[in-house]
Amino acid sequence: MDVYAYDAYCPADVIEAAGVKAVASQADLFKECDVISLHIPATAETKQSINKALCSTMKKNAILINTARKEVIDEAGLIELLAERTDLKYITDIKPDADAEFAKFEGRYFSTPKKMGAQTAEANTNAGIAAAKQIVGYIKDGVTKFQVNK
Repeated sequence: MDVYAYDAYCPADVIEAAGVKAVASQADLFKECDVISLHIPATAETKQSINKALCSTMKKNAILINTARKEVIDEAGLIELLAERTDLKYITDIKPDADAEFAKFEGRYFSTPKKMGAQTAEANTNAGIAAAKQIVGYIKDGVTKFQVNK
């Protein structure tokens, strides 16, 4: 499989050094790829940026996967597009506000009931190790840097 990426803040040569083909723009990524997986924060710049106009340029039978944030998706626009283009699919690990509307697209829409982006064996192991180190740091040296309840 060919893997493409776009990152407005990461130089193309860094992307390509990782064995990934860099594209010049987000628009190019949506036009070029069969599967698009989002990994962007919800900022003023990115909120609602994945909209009908952008997604309408996706290839036939394309799949949009959102493991980023709910706010980056223009849900109303995506619902309109899914109604118009029966070839597109949407998968998310964030239950949308318009979940009932998306549910109409059975077989082309899937969401998990809670955020799952970091729920891998490796992420859980790393979280456990970090927690253990923090406990040892507290007991040994009184470090409270990561204290939640004060």
